[in-house]
Amino acid sequence: MIFCKDRETFKRGVCALAAMALFSFGGVAASKAADPSPEDQKKTLSAVPADAQKYYGGYWYAGNVVADPFADWKPHAPPWQICHNDSYLGNSWRANLVGELKALTKQLADQGLAKPDLIVTNSNGDINLELSQLKAQVAQGCDIIMSYPGSATGLCSGIKDAYDKGVLFVAIDSPVTCPEGLNVATNPYYRGQFGGEWIAKQLNGKGNVIVMNGQPGTANTVAQETGLRQTVASDPGMKVVGSLFGMWTGSVAKSEVLKFLATHPEPVAAVFSTGNMGVGVGQAFEQSGRPVPIITEVTNLCSLLAYWKEKNLTAYTFVQDGGPMAYAAFIPALHMMAGQKPKVSTIFMPLPIITADNFNDYYEPSMTVQSTCFANGKDLHLVPDEYFDQFFTGGQPRAQVKIVPTN
Repeated sequence: MIFCKDRETFKRGVCALAAMALFSFGGVAASKAADPSPEDQKKTLSAVPADAQKYYGGYWYAGNVVADPFADWKPHAPPWQICHNDSYLGNSWRANLVGELKALTKQLADQGLAKPDLIVTNSNGDINLELSQLKAQVAQGCDIIMSYPGSATGLCSGIKDAYDKGVLFVAIDSPVTCPEGLNVATNPYYRGQFGGEWIAKQLNGKGNVIVMNGQPGTANTVAQETGLRQTVASDPGMKVVGSLFGMWTGSVAKSEVLKFLATHPEPVAAVFSTGNMGVGVGQAFEQSGRPVPIITEVTNLCSLLAYWKEKNLTAYTFVQDGGPMAYAAFIPALHMMAGQKPKVSTIFMPLPIITADNFNDYYEPSMTVQSTCFANGKDLHLVPDEYFDQFFTGGQPRAQVKIVPTN
């Protein structure tokens, strides 16, 4: 990854380059960056608000942290045309993300701040198509483009085009390295690190682990697996025996696990699942006549909690439905459209976690393995709106615009 003091040095290429090498994760090609020195880490994080720095561990695996990235950028005046550029709309998490963006667009339209309809594109995993769709959105007059990008680098030319034309590009939960984009995400490296530590603790440092990834190529996919692998590597009794892709879709994950188990008779003690796939993973083990392992998750599907209850799983999940994540990303976008400047290009935020200790705060008896809802609890905020205030300077207070989460 590339670490720059500011946006201009990034553009000129006068930056320190971390050593890069290609290596294989069970057949999955990924980029491995040498850890920046403690001095470089301290320098990079100096632009991050002090109270948020604890969420930036391993930030270089997820993307860049560029200081003062929008110094010469100005927002368009309302009413804004809000658009969404998506790399894959094949699961309920993404559907909820789009549903929330539509609801927030309507709330702004009711205040005279936006046009009523959200323009949505879906490239279905084709990064070249996604880039073409992004450039078309810029050309057709989008003022704000929210996105779940399919690549950390593949959209950079379109993102720069947006920036140059005063269009705000916000990457939701899957950071891009392009300095002209604003990333709002949870730190995927941290999620992998947390998962590795938690699984190793449950297994007393001994056992085989499968990584059930989502979509190939995204920053989330690479950084989460890196965090998990680096963490379990410290326990000689732990071994990652498989790295699969389930496209964040339970049925796809089930099929991939079934194929893996058919050719791998060794015991599997835990599966690190990265969203929407926990039930499919467990059902694959059951169908194969194998014990259901420890299952971790990133998204809090009601079906997972029902399955957890039914099978008395050893499990945890982050609370990260697509709807609340879309809302969280929209708050920094409103800061930007109010003329405020972000201190850094990547805003990382923490997430609530469901464990056995607080399971009943999220579980409802009406939940079943067929449920399509998410267990969000009573508060639909992943973090308070005020969490983002510390990342911005200047301009008008975002509080002048009123929006509320809906799902």
